[in-house]
Amino acid sequence: MLRHEDNMALTQVGPETPMGRFMRRYWIPAAKLEQIAEPGGAPIRVKLLGEALVAFRDPNGKVGLIGEYCPHRGASLVYGRNEEDGLRCLYHGWKMGCGYVLESPPEPPTRTFAKKLQHVSYPVREAGQLLWAYMGPPELEPPFPKFPWLNLPESQLLVVKMHQASNYLQGVEGDLDPAHPNYLHRDFDLEDKESWAGAGWESIAHLMSDGAPVIHCEETPYLMRVGAVRNTEKPDVHYVRSTEWIAPFYCYIATGPRESRLFKAWHPIDDHNCYTFYVHFDLEKPIDKEAAYSNWGHLTSPPEYKTPHSLANMHLQDRERMKRGNFSGVSGAAVQDRVVQESMLPIVDRTKEHLGTSDKAVMFYRKLLLQKLKEMDEGKPLPGQDPSLDYNQRACSFNLSADKPWQAVVKAQEDYERSLGVDERHLSTANAVMAQ
Repeated sequence: MLRHEDNMALTQVGPETPMGRFMRRYWIPAAKLEQIAEPGGAPIRVKLLGEALVAFRDPNGKVGLIGEYCPHRGASLVYGRNEEDGLRCLYHGWKMGCGYVLESPPEPPTRTFAKKLQHVSYPVREAGQLLWAYMGPPELEPPFPKFPWLNLPESQLLVVKMHQASNYLQGVEGDLDPAHPNYLHRDFDLEDKESWAGAGWESIAHLMSDGAPVIHCEETPYLMRVGAVRNTEKPDVHYVRSTEWIAPFYCYIATGPRESRLFKAWHPIDDHNCYTFYVHFDLEKPIDKEAAYSNWGHLTSPPEYKTPHSLANMHLQDRERMKRGNFSGVSGAAVQDRVVQESMLPIVDRTKEHLGTSDKAVMFYRKLLLQKLKEMDEGKPLPGQDPSLDYNQRACSFNLSADKPWQAVVKAQEDYERSLGVDERHLSTANAVMAQ
């Protein structure tokens, strides 16, 4: 279990909270670029880390992220006129630029107080179909992370945004848990296994053979790495899945040889809500987007990016499907995750938990993050911000000789991929040979 004060430190994201200050030290996703694609188009609301903001693309194509409410009388700028270099408030015509007031028409020319007012504004970047923001102290702005999927063509990249009615940490800890797929996602091994194959994720079936993996964790310059080691029918062979974690809330989910890859990120709206970004990508070939939507059940659209599932309708759980072999009675891996994470209520009371060996990665993560919060206040370097980091990471899922360290799974899988001939590249890897 976790002490109440530690639970609050890890889950509260406002400007003056420990985790809120930590997250503001990183470049984080603020919106999908499709939401502000049109120059001079309608501004959009962006609530991020508890702050009410507005994102817009001015008529010249310049993107801005500023405070939502006009500093004059507090009217929302999401209704404002989108003009060159800023938004003009409808109430009295004040024009807000990025960080300052450009015009205050009702005031006499001799009155210059408005132009001395500061208005909330944050630096932004456009990359990987996302608008990124840095919300921390200007003098501490870190290098922009060089994720390998940021510049892929549209055919090889699918970025999905989905609302979740819970604190962001419940989502993060779901991906930290290597044992839960054997149960929560078991339907893919029984009734609907073909849906994983359709998206090129045949490797998911291999983990179903052992529901009690041995879990390993280690700190890395990015944040941490998790390995889940499962027994197979052969005593000298283990099935190993590795997961890479990058501060403040990014991870690579394990995938097998030649399978599309998955990067996940969170957008903490406030303490009680978040968005999850599923970044499906393939460095070699186009993504089967329809199969990915079918697999994960996360097809959404602006402005809310919600699916029909909620606590109010029991996430459309089908008890008859449960009788036929679907463990959860819910379709789509992303929705299955939301079922349990939203069922905990907005912020789970971690003082009442009873954790076991299967929770090793969750416990390691919590302890590590609390330590990083302390180091932040001591002025020490934060993980994932060393300019020398290349962000060339890989999370793998492959058979490995039992006498090898679990970390060797990445090299083993990549060696196998290189060994494939041109004609074999895009064939099923269900019968992949054991890495030697």
